[in-house]
This record gives sequence, structure tokens and C-alpha cells, in this order.
Amino acid sequence: LTVFTFVQDIQAQYHFPAETEEHEGTWLQWPHHYQYGKEFRSSMEPTWVALTRELVSGENVHIIVYNSKEEDRVKELIQNENIPLDKIDFYRFKTDDYWVRDNGPIFVRDQNGQLVISDWGFNGWGRKAKFRKCDKIPALIGQKQGRRVINLNNHIINEGGSIESDGHGTMLACKSSILNSNRNPGMKQVHAEKYFEKYYGFTNFIWLDGQAGL
Repeated sequence: LTVFTFVQDIQAQYHFPAETEEHEGTWLQWPHHYQYGKEFRSSMEPTWVALTRELVSGENVHIIVYNSKEEDRVKELIQNENIPLDKIDFYRFKTDDYWVRDNGPIFVRDQNGQLVISDWGFNGWGRKAKFRKCDKIPALIGQKQGRRVINLNNHIINEGGSIESDGHGTMLACKSSILNSNRNPGMKQVHAEKYFEKYYGFTNFIWLDGQAGL
């Protein structure tokens, strides 16, 4: 990791929308047995089925599955619950875990209003879990969709779930998730804010201490 490479031209170039804004669909990474075993997978799947059922009632659902065998298995599981597949598509990408909110693509608008993917570095919550496969997911989705990807992997670790925004320039985050030696060793708050200003469009920052180690 190259920490806090100084961001020249910090003028906001992208806009990160509020989560309350209308959106096209939701991404899910389906739990699999390749990392934690079949017992773990079976304990998680009812929740993912329930999520899928609720989501398809109002939007598209994009499901990341480990491979073609898993795609067939998940499709059968969904159909057995009488959930229609017409609003569901599948992406076959190997993953370590299932927290797509943290490792997945962050969709932002550029200055021309085009939807692009910002690909921030992901290191398994401070190297607490395997992460190499999950870290590749944003780039793989961008390649699959033919969408431009902003590669920030060599600049800053930033989990998608570490940031909250009102969509009008205000960011809420915990220092323990970003300004932490197991994510971005040596990074100062002012340097992190330059990245968020340029690549998310934030101008107002609210930092909570959080709790390191979690």
C-alpha cells in the first residue's frame, strides 16, 4: 500500500449520492462453502433468500456467485422459494466473503453525469480475514459492464460501509475504520479528506472515533 500519495487538483470530480436516492438495483455476494464450509453457508442462506425476495419486489438484484456450479445451485434455491428470476442477474466471480457493501463497487457520477465505479482498496478489515478475491470485485464488475473504473487500490484502504453521506457533501465516518494502522498506516485526517473530496465530492466531514480492533 502506498499511503497518502498527495492528491493534486483536489476539486471534486465525482458525486457520491445519498443512499436514500432512487437506485436501479442492489448487489449481493452469495455465501458459499469454499471459505467457511457448508454448515456456515447453510446458516446464512435463508437470510440471503429473504433479502432477494424483498428486493425483487421493487428493483433489480445483482448476485455474485463463486462459479457456474454455485450459480445453478443458487438459482434452484431461489426458484424453489417461488421467487421470480426476471429481475435477477448473476455474476460469476470468486469471493472470499459475502460483505459486498465493504468490498464491492462504489458507483458515483462523474462531471458529465456518467456512472463510473470507484475501486477503493480493501484488505479484509485490517487483514482480519482473507480478502484477495474480494478486493478484485469492483474491477471485475467494471470490466464485465464495460464501465470506467477509478483505481484507488494503491492509494487508500476504504471499506464501502465505513462511509455515510447525505448526498449533499457531508460525510460521516469513524477514524477507527480509515485512520487506523491496519488500514492506512501513517495517514493523516487531512490527507484522507482530500481523497474523499475529490472522488466522492464531500466538502464537510464528521469524524467519530469509533473503536479500533473491531
